[in-house]
Amino acid sequence: MATLDQIISILEETGNLLKKTQVNLKKCPKSRLTKGYIEARLKCIEDYWTNFKKSHEELIRTTTREQRSLLPYFVNEEYYLHEDVYLCLEADLKDVLSALPVSRSVERIPRDTSNIQVKLPKINLPLFLGTYESWTGYQDLFISLVHNNTSLSSVQKLHYLKTSVSGEAEHLLKHIQITENNYALAWNTLKDRYGNKRLIVNSLLKRLFTQKKIASQSANQIKSLLDTTSECINNLQNLNITTDSWDPIIIFLVVQKLDPESHKQWEAYAYKENTDELPTWTDLKKFLESQFRTLELVTPSSSYTRERTVKEKSYHVTTSNKICVMCKKDHALCHCKEFTKLSPLERQEYAKNNNLCYNCLVPGHSVLKCRIPVSCHVCHKRHHSLLHLQKKADTSGQISTIQPTVSLQSSVEEQEEIRVNTMVASNCNTGQKIALLATAMIQGLNHHSSAKKQLNYYNSQEQQRKEA
Repeated sequence: MATLDQIISILEETGNLLKKTQVNLKKCPKSRLTKGYIEARLKCIEDYWTNFKKSHEELIRTTTREQRSLLPYFVNEEYYLHEDVYLCLEADLKDVLSALPVSRSVERIPRDTSNIQVKLPKINLPLFLGTYESWTGYQDLFISLVHNNTSLSSVQKLHYLKTSVSGEAEHLLKHIQITENNYALAWNTLKDRYGNKRLIVNSLLKRLFTQKKIASQSANQIKSLLDTTSECINNLQNLNITTDSWDPIIIFLVVQKLDPESHKQWEAYAYKENTDELPTWTDLKKFLESQFRTLELVTPSSSYTRERTVKEKSYHVTTSNKICVMCKKDHALCHCKEFTKLSPLERQEYAKNNNLCYNCLVPGHSVLKCRIPVSCHVCHKRHHSLLHLQKKADTSGQISTIQPTVSLQSSVEEQEEIRVNTMVASNCNTGQKIALLATAMIQGLNHHSSAKKQLNYYNSQEQQRKEA
C-alpha cells in the first residue's frame, strides 16, 4: 500500500500533466489539429483524469479528518482546480473536432454495391400464338410481369393480355371488351382453353415423335433434331412428368431420324463408349453436338451457299432480261427487230460504239470477261451469232463450210460438251422455241479402209480447219 507522500506525489504529477497538455494545445498550429490528433489527445487526458481520481479516492481513504484539514492539497482544493482544467481541455478538443470539415471529420463508409440499382433493358411480353406447348412458358412470364403486378389496374392488365396474343388466341378474346371487370373473364378463358395438361402433353409428344427424317448429313438438320427433342423433354419435366427412364425410347426415336451415315457413326460411337451398358440420352447429345460441329467446320456455311446462288440468279437475270439498249423496250437486244434489220457489219459497229459485249450483247463488260457459256452457232467463236460475217466463196465456186473447232485428240466427253453448248447457243441466240443444231460433215470408215486413207482424211480435215 502506497504511503501518504507517494499518493500526494502521484496527484501532483498527474495534475501537472493536465496543465502541460492545456499549454501545448494552445501552442499547437492549426495544420496539426486533425481528427486523429484531437482524438488521441482526448484519450490521453481521459487517462490522466482517471488516474487522478483513483489517487484522490485513495488519499481520502488513508487520511483522517484532522489530517485532511492540515494537508495543503485539501486546504487549497486542488482536486476541483484540476477537474476544471480537465473539463476545459475536453471541451476545447471537442469544439475543435466539431469545427473540422465534414470530409475530414466524418469517416468514409465503404459503399455497399450489392444494392445498387442497375438500369436493365425493358422486358417485353412474349407473343402467344395459341399453341398448347408454348402456353406454360407464356403463362409463367405473364403472371410474373403483369398478373401479379399490384401497380397495374385490371384494365391495363387486360390491355397487355390482348396485345400479347395472336392467331387463335387473339380470335378467342376478340369479343371481350377492355373493361375493369372483363380481365378475370379473359384470363380464365385462355387458361381453360390452353391450360389443359393432357392437351399440352399430347402436343409435346406429337411434336417429339413426328420429327422429319434426315435424308443426308446436314449440320442444320442435326441441330434442329437435337434442339426439338431437348425442348420437348424439358417441357415434359416442367409439367412434373418423370422422363429419367425414357433414355432407351428417346435414343431409338432420335437415331431412326438420322441419316444413314450419321446412324452408322453413332453405332460405332455407342459400342466404343459403352460395350456392356446401354447408352444414355446424354451420350447421344454429346455425339450429335460433335457431329454438327464437325459438319460446320468441313462444309461451307449455308449463308455462303445462299449468297452464291443469289449472285448466279441475279447474273442470269441481268444477262437474259435486259431492256433493249436500242429501242428501250422490254426484250433483249438480240430479239430487237430494229437491230436484226441491220447488216452483220453494222451490228458490229453498233456493238463497238455502245461498248457492248460481242458475245452476249450486254453492256458493262468485254467479251474476255463474259460468263455466258455460249458462242456463235455458226463458227463457234466468241461472238454473237448476229455479229457473224459470212466468208466469200473460194475459186472453185463453193462456199467454205465452217466446222466446229474440235481437236482430233479430244475426248468423247469434250465433244459432247461442245455439242450441248452449241445447241444452247442456237436456241438462245435465235430466241425461238425450236433449236437449230449445228451439223458437221464426216466420213465413215470401216475396218477395210487402210491406215493411209484414214491419215489422208484427217490431214484434209485439219487443212480445212486452218483455211477457215
